[in-house]
Amino acid sequence: MKNKTIHFFWMLACLFLAGSCNSFLDINTNPNQPTVLGAPDYVLTGAIVASGQIQSVDLASFSGYWAGYWAASGSYSQAGDLTRNYNLTYNWLPYGVNVTFAGTEPNQQLQVWALLYNNASNYHYAETLAKSLKGYDYYVAIAKIMRVWCFHSLVDVYGNVPYSSTFKGLGNLEPTYDNAQTIYQNLSLQLDSAVSIIQNAPATAVAVKANTDVIFGGNMSSWTSLANTMNLRLLLRQSQVASSQTLITQELAKMVANGGGFLGAGQDALIQPGYTKIQDLQNPFWENNGFSAASAIGGRDYNRVCNFSLNFFVNNNDPRADYLFRMPGDNPGVNSKFTGNVGPYIGIDFGEPGITATETARTSGFGIGVLGGPSQSLPFITAAESLFLQAEAAQRGWISGSAQNFYQTGIAESFRYLGVPNPAAAAATYYGQALANVNWGASSGNLIQAIITQKWAAMTSIDCMEAWCDFRRLGIPSVPLSIDPSVTSPVSPVRVLYPLTEYANNATAVNAQGTINQFTSKIFWQN
Repeated sequence: MKNKTIHFFWMLACLFLAGSCNSFLDINTNPNQPTVLGAPDYVLTGAIVASGQIQSVDLASFSGYWAGYWAASGSYSQAGDLTRNYNLTYNWLPYGVNVTFAGTEPNQQLQVWALLYNNASNYHYAETLAKSLKGYDYYVAIAKIMRVWCFHSLVDVYGNVPYSSTFKGLGNLEPTYDNAQTIYQNLSLQLDSAVSIIQNAPATAVAVKANTDVIFGGNMSSWTSLANTMNLRLLLRQSQVASSQTLITQELAKMVANGGGFLGAGQDALIQPGYTKIQDLQNPFWENNGFSAASAIGGRDYNRVCNFSLNFFVNNNDPRADYLFRMPGDNPGVNSKFTGNVGPYIGIDFGEPGITATETARTSGFGIGVLGGPSQSLPFITAAESLFLQAEAAQRGWISGSAQNFYQTGIAESFRYLGVPNPAAAAATYYGQALANVNWGASSGNLIQAIITQKWAAMTSIDCMEAWCDFRRLGIPSVPLSIDPSVTSPVSPVRVLYPLTEYANNATAVNAQGTINQFTSKIFWQN
């Protein structure tokens, strides 16, 4: 069984030991002991780093399978891997996720619920502290933007969750649950507020330190574009919700008015606090799927390439295959070469029981474009995703601009991000093929399907959660069910169950949500 441990240390220990904690790589700040700080820098940086780990490892640990990207290696015991058979429980943990926080018992596992609320509480504290200090407007805005990510992720996984009654400490130990759609509406307002704060900050506002802002290095114009991009993502989640259409129209008008635009070509939002080949300081996706700092593989090769994903790239003559996958037997960080057929890359059907043919040595792992090394930056939102969001919005008539141009530039940006040489030319050759869901003209019967399919391709092992959300919203692409013999459902999960800790510690509030079923209790924006 894959069994990885990612360590987070209290911010206070970092201050005592070093004064600056190796670019804040392993910080989980404690909002209950905040008085040692005179500025929100350490808290904010640590929270951003933690967000990257949650997205790339914890959320991906189940969405990577359910989005059609990953399958389990046959070299490991798969007993208890509920991700594969969908039979989730209230104390279910994604297989192999084993996160340890300072102050807990060794190897104590925490569910995504706890990780996201802890992350959101740190942003809340950073914002509160920044508000108490003169001129820290930009810090307030960044904390707001990133806290929105925490809560929209919580809604996307669980539906209704505590929101308006959170972060009140001993004043409210049993927070009530808010309606998921109402939360989404407020999250858009929070992003509007953050953009307004940035654009109306006084000339005397304190600049965010470059080593505090490990995404944009203090560039607040980029934060404005990120906020608008995140808001567009929230609105598109609700594309099928009739009662959200007025909100969508209002929010789109606000984004036009603020003039901040969206992330464009070459404007990836990447987290880079100084990942390096030292224990607990490596890029977390590499730490979980590459080598340890001591160059040991351990159980890091449990996740393998799913045939559904592999066949898409192979069947469409897509050169990105060379950067998304590697040959059987190759080590992480190796750039294999695509031969134009299923050839050297060997995948596994999702849910396939462990047999000789699915052993790690006989199957493909992640390629150099997504698993490049321990110092590789971590994607938060890529330019490719932003352009596909804009393509969908333009195709729906929500924003101005050419949907086709956004679509083709999004493909080119995916090529660029993965490291394909001459990405614009290579992408043009690719989408010039007369293939549906590749070529714009050949996809004229269903251009939304083409946009979401190519967005799914661009998100491969980069943001699995976003792809899983699109699948649940639109059913695109048509991800096959697990073939695990113990699967009893004709559909895959539409959500995750509330954790057992809520039923133990917040019973009245969680029981008020009624009986929750992972196959039928849909998130409000789902198809």
